[in-house]
Amino acid sequence: MTTKSSGKNVNIDQLLSQSRNLPEDPQKERIVLWKIFRNKDDAHEYSQHILLEDDQRIVGGSSNDSAGDFFWLGVEVEDLEAWGNTQAIQLVDPFDGTDPKGKGQGFTH
Repeated sequence: MTTKSSGKNVNIDQLLSQSRNLPEDPQKERIVLWKIFRNKDDAHEYSQHILLEDDQRIVGGSSNDSAGDFFWLGVEVEDLEAWGNTQAIQLVDPFDGTDPKGKGQGFTH
């Protein structure tokens, strides 16, 4: 499946098939938001709603934790300082209904 986000074609299947751990140092990796999925179809659906600026791109991959396999998608910015406040980096959407505490804390390993 290819997603066109803000004029950029991204092969989501290829991206999700890559073994890639979650960001360990989001500031160093310039990843400002990511979301985790247990189901690849959910990741595909989510990818259809990502809107990017010219200096941003979709990143992600697949990995596993104690609960099993997961897929993740995120947004990488070219210049973190130009993007803005690094304290605003979010692990997941704070308004996500599947995050019971609503605090954007994501999964722990």
